[in-house]
Amino acid sequence: MARSKSDREVSEFLLRACHDLRTSARTVRTNAELFLKDAGARRNSRFEQRLGFIVEGARRIDLLLDGLASYSVALQTEAASFQSTRMDVLLRLVLTKLDKELRDCGAEVVYGELPTVTGNPDRLMQVFENLLRNAVAHRGQAAPRIHISAAKQTEDWLFTVRDNGPGIEAAFLESIFTPFERLQNHPQNKDRWGAGLGLAVCRAIVERHGGRIWAESRAESGATLCFTLPAD
Repeated sequence: MARSKSDREVSEFLLRACHDLRTSARTVRTNAELFLKDAGARRNSRFEQRLGFIVEGARRIDLLLDGLASYSVALQTEAASFQSTRMDVLLRLVLTKLDKELRDCGAEVVYGELPTVTGNPDRLMQVFENLLRNAVAHRGQAAPRIHISAAKQTEDWLFTVRDNGPGIEAAFLESIFTPFERLQNHPQNKDRWGAGLGLAVCRAIVERHGGRIWAESRAESGATLCFTLPAD
């Protein structure tokens, strides 16, 4: 109970901070983009370059604030919001939402039969969305091939999201769930990194559902993100 109260207080603080900071960041970005448009018309390459840095910086701040807002919402996941939830329906909704992003990189997502669990549908959708975005962001040279499955264990369901990317070195298998951690050992992916909060959000949600989440991988052999949820 004490942790729940503490989480709620942190969550509310983060949401208020994100709201105020996002307004300022978007004002900076909007005005910098207008200046950048004018600079292009005047063909002032040096001025244009500097404004480009401002626009990119504001864009990254926006991504960070979105990530912090998602993390703060994940901290508020409570059992009172749980209901019977079909995981296959949630996954199809996520695939529809990410359809353009997946098609743009030629991704193929295959999934088997998924169970019905007790949980918060919105938060569990976030888990699938973040894990799919993670697989796409850290893809290798080949188009992403992602396989999602579930298997019944004694007291819970084990879900796996397996990709064909470059894999994760053993030293990073735990730290990738730390807020703001990114796989910078793969420089080809630097332009695809988000705020470094996606997997931290997944961990917060899964743990508040009574499950756990971890990664398995062998370098150059893809990665598998695994999480459990209690079985009804």
